[in-house]
Amino acid sequence: MVNKRKSHLTLVVIFLAVLASLASGCTGVSQQVAQGPAPVAAAQDKVAEAAAPQALPVINSFMVTPATIDRGQSAVLSWDVAGARELTVAPAISSGETSTIARGSELVSPSSTTTYTLTASNELGSITRSATVTVTASGERLVGFDPVSGRNDEIDLNWEQLCLSTDYQVQIAKDAGFSIVVLDTGAFRPADVTSPGAYFPAGGKIGFGGNPNSAIASPGVLEAGHTYYLRFRVVRAATGQWLLSPWSETYRFTAKSGLATQTPSYGPMPLSPVHDCTGCPVSQMSFSWTPFKDTAKYRFQLAKDAAMVQILAQADTFTTAYHYSGALDYDTSYFWRVMAVEPAPSDWSAVFTFSTMSQPAPSAPAAAEATMPLWAWVVVAVGSVLIIAVVVLLVMSRRRAA
Repeated sequence: MVNKRKSHLTLVVIFLAVLASLASGCTGVSQQVAQGPAPVAAAQDKVAEAAAPQALPVINSFMVTPATIDRGQSAVLSWDVAGARELTVAPAISSGETSTIARGSELVSPSSTTTYTLTASNELGSITRSATVTVTASGERLVGFDPVSGRNDEIDLNWEQLCLSTDYQVQIAKDAGFSIVVLDTGAFRPADVTSPGAYFPAGGKIGFGGNPNSAIASPGVLEAGHTYYLRFRVVRAATGQWLLSPWSETYRFTAKSGLATQTPSYGPMPLSPVHDCTGCPVSQMSFSWTPFKDTAKYRFQLAKDAAMVQILAQADTFTTAYHYSGALDYDTSYFWRVMAVEPAPSDWSAVFTFSTMSQPAPSAPAAAEATMPLWAWVVVAVGSVLIIAVVVLLVMSRRRAA
């Protein structure tokens, strides 16, 4: 009987060991299948995330220097770009060894006024920026412009008095033959007939104050980038006689290309980020603005408050752009402004604002440990029933022996 009990116990122990190994093996296999490939997938995701760009490219600057050249001369086209995988310039330019996608400069010698367009692209999309070089004939006069309003600068005219003349006629046309006349003053008497002169007001609009007899104007403004032709003649002598002298020599001038802007305030206006922008990144922020007339150096300020007291950054720059490398807070409003420093300081621009993005939600917790499959539970249940049956048999055998 003792041997039978020992054999029964041995069978029970062996059965329990086999059952335990089966259960542990099932769980281990299940965990391996569920969790084994995860680190590899996570690593691949991290590599893909590191390789993929996080935002559109940023064009910090794209300019041509000088902006106006005589025909036959050259200008330098330069750029500074971040986050781009591909860079194109149209019309096409040569690419030297010193130029890269990030930054570079090339000599250009266009035969006529040309607008170059830079396109920076990556997997998320592309952005563009344009720069214009104005080409003039040698000795041709160039009229400036107001980069904020886009209006032409004032044009001042003066000439010698001819035979005690008092009244003159001034014409401005789009062609040398004066078939497309945009201004014809008719009989015009300068304020001082002994030293005749006149002016075409900025934007073609006569303002208040001064002697209106010295101002000549027509509705609208001169078109940026166009060449105009000017001439004048005597129409009345000091004796009161009406007479027409031959036309003067034809003079030519070009209205410098301006910016197509609409601005509610005077001074530089934001290009990036736009005013009231939301969802801006909290790191590697880049700022750019429209140029201020004839300005060589700007001062930039970034602050936490609209009063510009809590200053985060202040810097002087020779371009119309600034890159802030510090970290900003999530879901926070910030304020910035610029001013001209050289050749003469100006007032501060309007204060512009932007808001940063909300903080991303935390990543989902790791998946719970894999549960035991159904068939393993069936094996455990059957094993439990068998153990109970063996125990019952042992008890019954012990009672019979007694």
